[in-house]
Amino acid sequence: MTLILDKDLDKHIVRAKKPSTEFGPSHWKYLFRLLGLVVVADKKVVPESVDAYVKALRELAIVIDPKLVVTHRMIQDWISLNKTSLIEMVDSLEYDTVLLEILKEIKFLPHKLDVITAMVRVAIADGNYSDMKQMFVKKTILYWNIHAAKPLIETTAP
Repeated sequence: MTLILDKDLDKHIVRAKKPSTEFGPSHWKYLFRLLGLVVVADKKVVPESVDAYVKALRELAIVIDPKLVVTHRMIQDWISLNKTSLIEMVDSLEYDTVLLEILKEIKFLPHKLDVITAMVRVAIADGNYSDMKQMFVKKTILYWNIHAAKPLIETTAP
């Protein structure tokens, strides 16, 4: 048996790039969209939801990347400029696909519970936790495979 070593073999091997698992600046657009879908889920934009959206994204910025500067005005401008396209996404029959595409891009985010909490805060801000808002939250939980935490104290019935 003869073993042949090819010094140039490495040139011929194509290596797949490992997907980045860091949450960088290019990923923020997906968080803006995800929370934006909740703002426009009822196909209207109310000030309470926008305020909750701004507050939620600023809090997420502090948790995810404390060095990142995200101002109130930047977030408010983003939702103002993108609300029409977000409403079109919700209005289309493909809103499910849009949601899954967003979630796929941020699936490695280590702060998933913070994002879900932010989604719920935005969803209930106007006092109307509609079916569409609930659906966005539920599908996010399911896609990210988040389970309810085990209770700290287990109770048993007598």
